[in-house]
Amino acid sequence: MQALAQKSHLYADGETFAQTSQELFGPIRQVFVGEAPPKLPKLASVDLSSCRLSQIHAAAHDVVGDCTLRRSFDPDSIKILLQLSGHSLFRQDADSVKLERLSAVIYDPVRDYVLRNLSSVDQLILQVPRDTCDDDTLARLMRPIVLLSEEQSLVRIAFNLMQMAASEADTLDDAGCARVGESLIQLVRGLVRFDASDQPGRQSPLAALRGRIVDYVDAQIAEGDLSLADIASHMGCSRRYLHRAFENEDTTLERFIWERRLEASRKSLLSPEKRALSISEIAFACGFNSSAHFSRAFKARFGTTPRDMREQAAASLH
Repeated sequence: MQALAQKSHLYADGETFAQTSQELFGPIRQVFVGEAPPKLPKLASVDLSSCRLSQIHAAAHDVVGDCTLRRSFDPDSIKILLQLSGHSLFRQDADSVKLERLSAVIYDPVRDYVLRNLSSVDQLILQVPRDTCDDDTLARLMRPIVLLSEEQSLVRIAFNLMQMAASEADTLDDAGCARVGESLIQLVRGLVRFDASDQPGRQSPLAALRGRIVDYVDAQIAEGDLSLADIASHMGCSRRYLHRAFENEDTTLERFIWERRLEASRKSLLSPEKRALSISEIAFACGFNSSAHFSRAFKARFGTTPRDMREQAAASLH
């Protein structure tokens, strides 16, 4: 029923479990099955200087990570969830991962996710600060990475070190915590690099990033002030790395956004369903702030005015 802080260690159970979890893990919601869990949830966490390791014992429950609820002071970390016991299902975007004993998933919580703990679980959660990861590592985490202990020696080493650190946390001094933390960060980087290079059919980091950028730009096409800083923040990487995703294309990212706006406006002008919209309304819906500017840009791109293209399309239907 209490949360206790002791040096770099933190313990919580009962009513303090949810509040302490949000303080440690950021904007998550925990929903337990039934009104009264048969076993009080317990959380133990140790600050390893450069990262944080937490252990959770809890009955079946769901965890919902909602990035729209993020606050400026929330921890900004990559997460590695190691399943010690129980059965869980992790979902993020189109990916679904089953977690059994001694399996794990590495994921970037900057994107929404759901963790369904289908039974009582014992889990270790390692948080690696985002600023310790380079852009290439972050790009490789556009999709969650699944780890199985028996598949590769580096995975087994990481699992063993996480479990040892959790069990010996009370005996570690500050220097020991720092050394273990640095070792875990290096192992995580190695695991991410290993996964991307050894899984056949998996997209390269830059290709995956480019796909996400395209989807995001299309979804935000009406935002006239959409900036590279906005896109970089949503992607969880630097603006420099955004440009790398387009370095093999015959265009820059800025020009790509411009072209997507023009193409979206062309499709709207040709759509019978949007016949009731004025040309100005279509221009503004595609992120243009001036209808005159839009008309000039449209003619330069397609060789005809928006009005003429719409009239030609309407005439072809009769």
